[in-house]
Amino acid sequence: MKRFSPSGQHYPDPSMPPENVPEVTEGQTLSNESKKVKTNQSFESLFDCESLCDVILNVNDGQFLFRGHKMILGLKSEILATMLNELSSSESQSRPVLNLKELPECSMVFSRFLYFIYSGAVWLHRDYVLPLHSLAEKYQVKPLIQHCQSYISQILFNMISASDGCRGFSIDIICDIYEGNLYSDEICDLCYKVLCAKFRDLIASERWTLCSWHLVSDLLKCDDCNAEENVILTSATEWMKKNQLADKNLIEDILVNIRYPLLHRKVLYQLQKNGIFKNFPQVQVLVENAVRYHCFKDVPEARDDFVGVQFTKRTTYRSRPNSTENTSMNSPETLSSSSQNLNISVHSQAHCSPAVFIQNSQPPQIVQSQIYSNLLHESQEYHRLQEAVPAPPSPPMQPSVSAIPHMYNVSSAANYVQNASVQTGERSS
Repeated sequence: MKRFSPSGQHYPDPSMPPENVPEVTEGQTLSNESKKVKTNQSFESLFDCESLCDVILNVNDGQFLFRGHKMILGLKSEILATMLNELSSSESQSRPVLNLKELPECSMVFSRFLYFIYSGAVWLHRDYVLPLHSLAEKYQVKPLIQHCQSYISQILFNMISASDGCRGFSIDIICDIYEGNLYSDEICDLCYKVLCAKFRDLIASERWTLCSWHLVSDLLKCDDCNAEENVILTSATEWMKKNQLADKNLIEDILVNIRYPLLHRKVLYQLQKNGIFKNFPQVQVLVENAVRYHCFKDVPEARDDFVGVQFTKRTTYRSRPNSTENTSMNSPETLSSSSQNLNISVHSQAHCSPAVFIQNSQPPQIVQSQIYSNLLHESQEYHRLQEAVPAPPSPPMQPSVSAIPHMYNVSSAANYVQNASVQTGERSS
C-alpha cells in the first residue's frame, strides 16, 4: 500500500533493522547490534495507510506526517484516545489533524513508536532505545515500556559483567537514567552498580561536577566504589569545590562517608595536625579513630576495636539505595538535623546509615562561597611529610592501605576542607 509522506522527509523504515546492522531475533543473546521484539495482535497492514484513515498525525509542525486510525491509536494508548476525543476538524480539512510536539531525538523514532502500535513489533537498538522509551512513557504504551526497559536492563547488565558483546551506554547517559524518574528500580539498581564499577571513568569526565548531591552521596556510601580511598576523598572535595557547596551539614554528610582508616597515614597526620575537621566533630572523631587504627592495628587485643564500615575495604557490590527506606533522612528540609543521626555511627566507629535515593526531590541548594581561594595552596608541612618513612604493610586480616599516587590532590583536598571549616565554624554551634 502507498505510504503517505507529504512533508518530503523520509523517515527510517520501521519494519527493517537499522542500516548496516545484522538481525538479532527474539531469544538470541544480546550483541552489539539490534534486537526485534513482537507482540501478538497486529494491524501492520494499516500502518501509515490511506485505507480507512480518519486522522493525520503531524509531528513537529510538518517534520513528519502520518495517516492514522483513531480506533487503533485509542485502543493502544489512553493518552492518544483522550487527545483524539478532544480533536475537532475544520471545514477546510478532509481529516482532522493531531499536532504533536516531540523532542528532536523522539521525533526521529516516532515512526518506530507508531509502527509498534499497529504491529506490536519494534526494532530496539542502543542508540535510540531511550527516546523510544520516553515516547512509550509519554503515551503510556505499556507493552513497549516493558520491552524497552528489558532491553536497557540487558545492556546495563552486560556492562557490569564486562561483556564484549555490548558496548553499552556512556557515563553521561547512565547518570541521567539514575537521576531521572522514568525508569524502574531494577534499571536504577543496575545504573548504580555500573557507576560504582566505573567510578574512575565518572570522576574523570565532565559529567562528575554536574552530578546531583544525592548521586555523589550514594556513590561514596557504596562498598564497591572502585577507586583508592584518597582518590575518592579528592574527587568528593573537587565536586564540592566546583559546585561551591558551602552548607556545613551537606559537606559533613559527604565527608563522613570517606573511610579514613584506608587513607595513608601521611594524609591522616596532616589532617589531624592541622585540625582540618575541627568544625566537623563527627568527621574529626572518624579521623582520630583512623589514627588509632594505624597505631594499634598490630596489637591482637585491639582487633575488636576496629570493626565496621569505616574499616571495610570497598570490594563487594551493594544494592542501590532503597527509595522507600528512610526517604526523609537526606531531604533538604531535614539535612540540618543530620548531625544527630551521625552521632550514632561515630560512636560505633562506622557510618552505617543507608544511602537514600529520592526520585522526586530537588538536589540541595548550592550556595555561592569564597572558601576555595586557597585550594591550590600546599603547606610546608606536607612537603616534609613526603619525605617521611612509608608505613609498614598491614597484616592480611586487616584492610590494606593503598599507595598515594596523587599526593598533590590529597593536599588540595585537605586545604579545601580546612578553609570550609573556618567559613562554617560560626554555624557549628
